[in-house]
Amino acid sequence: MPSTRRHSLIPVLICLLAGCTLGPDYKRPQVSLPDAWQATPALTGAEAGLTNSAWWSAFGDPVLDALIRSALDDNKNLRIAAYRIEQFEARVQVTASAGKPQVSAGASRTRDTLSQNKQVPLAVGTEPVDNAYMAAGAVNWELDFWGRFRRANEAAQAELLAAEENRRALVLTLVAELASAYLRLRTLDSELDLLSRLADSRRESLRLLELKLAGGGSSELPVLQARAELEEALAELPAKENQIVELEHALSLLLGRDPGPIPRGKTLQALALPAVPGGLPADLLVQRPDLRKAEQDLVAANARIGVAKAQYLPTIALTTQSGFASNELSKLSLLSSNFGTFGATLLGPIFTSGRIAGQVREAEAVQREKATAYLLAVQTALREVEDALVANAKMGQRSTIRTRQIRALGDLRDYARKRYEGGRSAYLEVLETERNLLAGELQQLLTRRDQYIALVAVYKAMGGGWTVAEPTATSTSQMTKTKHE
Repeated sequence: MPSTRRHSLIPVLICLLAGCTLGPDYKRPQVSLPDAWQATPALTGAEAGLTNSAWWSAFGDPVLDALIRSALDDNKNLRIAAYRIEQFEARVQVTASAGKPQVSAGASRTRDTLSQNKQVPLAVGTEPVDNAYMAAGAVNWELDFWGRFRRANEAAQAELLAAEENRRALVLTLVAELASAYLRLRTLDSELDLLSRLADSRRESLRLLELKLAGGGSSELPVLQARAELEEALAELPAKENQIVELEHALSLLLGRDPGPIPRGKTLQALALPAVPGGLPADLLVQRPDLRKAEQDLVAANARIGVAKAQYLPTIALTTQSGFASNELSKLSLLSSNFGTFGATLLGPIFTSGRIAGQVREAEAVQREKATAYLLAVQTALREVEDALVANAKMGQRSTIRTRQIRALGDLRDYARKRYEGGRSAYLEVLETERNLLAGELQQLLTRRDQYIALVAVYKAMGGGWTVAEPTATSTSQMTKTKHE
């Protein structure tokens, strides 16, 4: 044998003896992460533990807590995600079985009829009709010398973990959406109350103007203007009630229920403001389930390269079959009726017209795609956190300004009341200042809502809340492994 051929066989022989695994081993791509958040660098301190807590309970509303628990139990999208996890568990089981012995058994009974009119007649004494009985078992075991099954199992395990992370990401999104929708609902309730009070104020203004007109102290123009303003205020009430009902129906869908009313807890003004969570940018790789899912997708794609490359090498299998066969059922169990075979097969490709090479190229391209998608997911997560932190900080500043504005409007109303009580102004002036105060309270209410929702966005962007929503401390993959051992 030429020396070059001997040298080319050395790697194959080493793999054959050592049981190598083809394909690249997974390494996490290098990601560039900042040392601290640009918006609020101080958040890398003591508040970091809040991210993995049930942060929504910090609002102090037991009704909101109950709604979130109900949604985690009954939301249909979460159920679909749980069923997908079961599917991937089954795929892991199927993949793991491929590299293990496969045992089968069978039995048959046949009745054969031979022709008596062929060119060569039957021998004298040969019965043209005969029975045949057989019972046999077989074992087939394909040896995983090249690691094809190990890589396939690695990919299946990663796909299972990706499905689990996808469910956790859905939990994170569901909790954030439900909390935000509940905050909007309580805001609409308060808006409806303020609009009702505004309509009452305009109704009182109209009454006073009508009295003044009847007494001859005013023209009809202010009355007509006040009546139009009252109708405008009243027209806002049905529109706001419609928004409330639509939002209740949207919340019902998140809860996994048919459309219907939603229970209320504390008013928006009575809710506590949770603390801003902290942590380092590097924590996102662990905290955000969508990033963990993207990485598991990459792990699976990386392992598929080894599966594709293993097709270049031959498959090696051990096969054995043993059983009993007889023309008479009474003799089937005799030792003389026993038959059996044992052998090893080696089958490998010689020429595939580029099929395997194309499959390897495809697997490598998918791996590069998933690697790029992972890097993009990290960049997107960093942007979402920075945006949420900036929005939360600016909403806090705006809330402070609104508080000062309400204080000023309240002082103006008190001053108008003193002037009215001293006989230096009409009561209409007091009503106007009260309406200005109500309008300011409405803007403060909307600002407070936006501040709460911005804080929810911070928790969602930092990946908070999904860990406490796990059914048990044991992951689905660990349960699957225990079940199949």
